[in-house]
Amino acid sequence: LIETLPEKFPIDRRRIYATGMSNGGMMAHGLAAEASDVIAAVAPVAGGMVLPTIKSDRAVAVMHIHSVDYARARYTGGLGPPFPMTKSQVFHPNVDEMIKRWVGHNGCATEPMVADRRADRTARGHSATKYVYANCRDGAAVVLWKLAGAGHVWPGGKQKVLERILGPSTDIIDANREMWEFFKRFTL
Repeated sequence: LIETLPEKFPIDRRRIYATGMSNGGMMAHGLAAEASDVIAAVAPVAGGMVLPTIKSDRAVAVMHIHSVDYARARYTGGLGPPFPMTKSQVFHPNVDEMIKRWVGHNGCATEPMVADRRADRTARGHSATKYVYANCRDGAAVVLWKLAGAGHVWPGGKQKVLERILGPSTDIIDANREMWEFFKRFTL
């Protein structure tokens, strides 16, 4: 796609970003780790980096969004529950350990700054805390939005139909808005 789309559409090749949810989040991490020559920044949701190594020579801007309450993509890592009507399970990395890998690779300060805390005032009890790892090499950044109360959902989206399977939707943050605010700061 990255090679084909510019033949048909005016694309700024210095501003190619990747995101995805769950397995798509794993893919976005993979692109940052192995294709940083064409990817300026990534913002995965609910899917961690499962690759054993980061092959990028440069620091890569990463914003990861994950709930401590995702049953399917466990924040603490390990096998998620079987998919409905199957025995298929997916392994997920520990999010804190994965973030430490990106922080180390990017040469960031090891202690994050808490840049934002949000809590809703309803009975749902959803919350979000934004951790920013600063002073990364190459002008990169590592950001973790750590959510609570949300299911395996896209924050800011409405997934009422599948809520029984995926858990509660949340509007504690709008992932689209947060991603654009993050992405627009980075170019190749």
